[in-house]
Amino acid sequence: MTMSAAAPQPSETPPTPEAWADANRHAIALGVDWLRCRLAGEPAEPARHAYEQARSALAAADTPAAIDRLAALFELAQFDEDVLLLGLAAARHADVAARCAALNDRGGFDPATVHLALGLLAAGAEAEALAWARLSPDGPLRRFRLIDGIVGAPTLRTPLTPDERVQRLLLGEDGEEPRLRSLLGDPGPTMPVERRSAAIAALALRVQRAGRPLAVLAGRTGSGRLATARSLAGQFGLGLAAFRPGPLGAVLDLLPLLGREAALGRFALLVTPQPGEVRSWLEERIDALVILLVEDAPDVPAETPLLRLDPLDHTDRVAMWTAALGARAAALDPPLAALADQFRLGPAEIATVAAGADPPWQACRVRAGRDLERLAERLVPSRDWDDLILPAEVTAQLRAVASQVRLRALVHHDRGFARKLPRGGGVAVLLAGPSGAGKTMAAEVVAGELGLDLFRIDLSRVVSKYIGETEKNLGAVFDAAEAGGAVLFFDEADALFGKRSEVKDSHDRYANIETSYLLQRMESFGGLALLATNLKANLDSAFLRRLRFVIDLPLPDAGLRREIWRKAFPAETPTDVLDWNALARLDIAGGNIAVIAVNAAFLAAADSMPVGMRHVAQATRAEFRKLDKDPSFAWREAWT
Repeated sequence: MTMSAAAPQPSETPPTPEAWADANRHAIALGVDWLRCRLAGEPAEPARHAYEQARSALAAADTPAAIDRLAALFELAQFDEDVLLLGLAAARHADVAARCAALNDRGGFDPATVHLALGLLAAGAEAEALAWARLSPDGPLRRFRLIDGIVGAPTLRTPLTPDERVQRLLLGEDGEEPRLRSLLGDPGPTMPVERRSAAIAALALRVQRAGRPLAVLAGRTGSGRLATARSLAGQFGLGLAAFRPGPLGAVLDLLPLLGREAALGRFALLVTPQPGEVRSWLEERIDALVILLVEDAPDVPAETPLLRLDPLDHTDRVAMWTAALGARAAALDPPLAALADQFRLGPAEIATVAAGADPPWQACRVRAGRDLERLAERLVPSRDWDDLILPAEVTAQLRAVASQVRLRALVHHDRGFARKLPRGGGVAVLLAGPSGAGKTMAAEVVAGELGLDLFRIDLSRVVSKYIGETEKNLGAVFDAAEAGGAVLFFDEADALFGKRSEVKDSHDRYANIETSYLLQRMESFGGLALLATNLKANLDSAFLRRLRFVIDLPLPDAGLRREIWRKAFPAETPTDVLDWNALARLDIAGGNIAVIAVNAAFLAAADSMPVGMRHVAQATRAEFRKLDKDPSFAWREAWT
């Protein structure tokens, strides 16, 4: 088969499958009548003429017979076409099979053989020599498995029976190949990356000149590999099917079938090789346009048509969202530019989200956690600014964080700051303060204000004793959060971003490598990362320089504690007269106040009473003991 780049042609409205099948069966029946005449030694020209007329009528109606379709796709000679017809006749008609057996001096039924085909279809030494050439491994009958079961060099007794899929096709049944059913699939929807059109056309030209239909697309997930593959296939007028084979060695016998089905279905094959098998796929012969998807291309020879895909930018995503959403794009809230900036999805994901019924922002938010939930805990924000009792200047800083994320598309892209900011342009925030000061609640409130989920990094899942595994796990966390627009929350950040130490042994060296990697990855992160610590002095100074905000959350003073106490009990909780001023004099953090309020509510419920000062006092004494503080002294202080 040869390939030339051309834009896909619009297809005519095809006949119904039933009508086309009937016409094919009629044409094949006429062909079998011609063979019966030949086998009986009777004049066969009228039957041959009727057979060819039936095929010509189908071709004139722009619905060529299956035999003609096979001939065009696989460059069949007249001998090849007649061999398929002879093999089909012997496989499907008892009288033909009986005649084949009789010609072999046998009783019963025989398939068509090479001996019969040579005697019936290749008169003369020259024709016989050409027939043997057509039956070679490189001939289309064997190369594309149109004839089934020929192993090794054929002999005169070798059967010439068409493959079952080919038999059914000749009779008008254009189904799928069952042996490939589980290996081929629809790659799914996607959106074109318009700015790559010139590069894709140039790649198609390289494929055409290379003499072998194969190309490699190298890029990370989300870079638009599927969209580019679909556009490349379109340059040759082909669709696209994903081939999911597993290890290459397990499917080597199916590759000829694969080439045949790709030609019949007019599709290119999209293959994501197993690790370490890129070179093998490059060396394997498949008679179809094969597009390999890889993340990088160290094993790809220079002569192989290759396109390296850079990450999609904000402009790409805005264009794709606009095209995918149509009239809905103008009514989005948050606006489309914020959607494109926050969720760095690839073309396939954008197409899928846009086709769904959910609001795009919410759908993107749900997708954000799919890769993160393996390494982090999803915290669905349930607090708002009214729940956050902090000094006014601290609250203002937190609102500034939310504002920077919300307005990032405007400042970075519309007002040009994307060119000025180093690398990722994300927002990294340190929340520093003692335990119970409200760091986790502050992170929840900021994420909730932005309409995003918060993912708390579980150190037990990412930190590994094996060299390189911690960096790999953290890289996966950052990549997933950046693509999905999620907010990362590193609790006890000093455990990860601690000061680098003097190198005394290999453990120190690798610990410093981990810290250095984290510093670099944090700098290139394009999303919002919130880091909490109550040991700010233990953080590496180089890390502090990379932060956009450092927000100190102090323990609340008496005025703030009074407000925290008032909001600690839900409106549904019955309370007796509580002395807020006395409670505010308790020198305790907001997190501890929340614990006391819950415990007091349980004590009151056990007494079947509203929450009173007696219950609060009992819960307070228990909390102070937990903190190794004198409960009697604290309670006396509250009443002085």
